[in-house]
Amino acid sequence: MTHSIQSLSRRLASENCYTAGAGHTAEVYAYAIKVLVLNATALAGIILFSWLLGSLHTSVLIWAAAFSLRLFAGGRHQSGPMTCWILTVGVFTMLGFLVNTFARATGEYVLLITALGLVLALFTVITSAPVTISSKQFTPSKRRQLKMAAVAVVVFWATIAFAPLHGIFDQPILPLGVTAGLVVQSLFILPYKFSQNS
Repeated sequence: MTHSIQSLSRRLASENCYTAGAGHTAEVYAYAIKVLVLNATALAGIILFSWLLGSLHTSVLIWAAAFSLRLFAGGRHQSGPMTCWILTVGVFTMLGFLVNTFARATGEYVLLITALGLVLALFTVITSAPVTISSKQFTPSKRRQLKMAAVAVVVFWATIAFAPLHGIFDQPILPLGVTAGLVVQSLFILPYKFSQNS
């Protein structure tokens, strides 16, 4: 598979009009293809395992909310692609299952849980987004654009969660799923500062 990705990336780089940096461009294409394949297979894994657990719609909803926020807010990276894949599939599948299992038990607290989760997500985005790696820093104007886009994503999902069409108390899975997706991604936005004892 790696050979296929490398040959495809070299081909794409050779068709690029910037031939001076074709080697670097091929690396960028290879990385982009790997990320796309990783995300596609992770989504397929989420779909498969959540279907087996009976929580397909909820897991995909949670993934969509988290993924849309991650596009603009960024997030912490894992040590390797397999760790990332296992964590992604495991977290979103289990969150979907848990939301499906406990949604009816939340009863009258669904509104409070949803509101608190959305406030946490909005606060995290405003204070900590966008997250990036040290080798790629954003200009101040780009940071503002990404932060505003991330805030817009949270507002968009809040509108869906509080929409009166689904009846928040009759169908608590939708608002709780949206909240779970935004909160889990918010946790990956928070700065990771655990000092090591010397």
